Amino acid sequence: MKKILCFTPSYNRYKMLRGAILDIKNQSYSNIFHSVNISLDNLIETKLDLINKLFDDLICDKLKITYHNNKHQHINHMNAIFSVDDWNSFDIFVKIDDDDIYKKNYVKNICNFFEKNEVDVLSSSFKYQLNGNSVRKGIYQNLGANPKNCDFKMPATFAFNKKALLLISNLENFYAYEDNMWRDVWCKNCKIAEIDNTENVIWNIHGKNTTTSDFLINE
Repeated sequence: MKKILCFTPSYNRYKMLRGAILDIKNQSYSNIFHSVNISLDNLIETKLDLINKLFDDLICDKLKITYHNNKHQHINHMNAIFSVDDWNSFDIFVKIDDDDIYKKNYVKNICNFFEKNEVDVLSSSFKYQLNGNSVRKGIYQNLGANPKNCDFKMPATFAFNKKALLLISNLENFYAYEDNMWRDVWCKNCKIAEIDNTENVIWNIHGKNTTTSDFLINE
């Protein structure tokens, strides 16, 4: 059974983050560890004991929450992964956004694909979108900015092996969002594939999304 590290960076989204943590606790696949990196504007001056009150009932041996000063999103993501002491023992790394909805078979479907296929990076389209209070159905394949000849799907669904992680772990030139930089590296060096996880993930448009806040429809 593959060992899975789900990782989530989060900045100023405590209520939605609780939902993401609960989504991973609810997964049908059991061999999961969830690492959450909460990014803060000022780590020294923040009262962490008060923030911990928001999550203390969720803490278990399969969840680790750490705190770092807010940096570029790539660094925030890497902090979530490398804060786990035994990160090198994990087989698959699954990006979990703090604001989307991941249903109980989401990780299981990813693991099954990796078991049956030689692939380094997976991603899925979205079929469902929670846009404000409206649930919509459509075909949401990507957000653009894919490198030439590489058809990555939605960044919120990235899952990758250790090879792909090591390729992006030491990036220093932060010229774009983390997923753009990762795709540029992976496109030239990895086997990528599309997984159909559309029944297991829902894209949440809430108006405070990092790159898609203008997608919110006011009705």
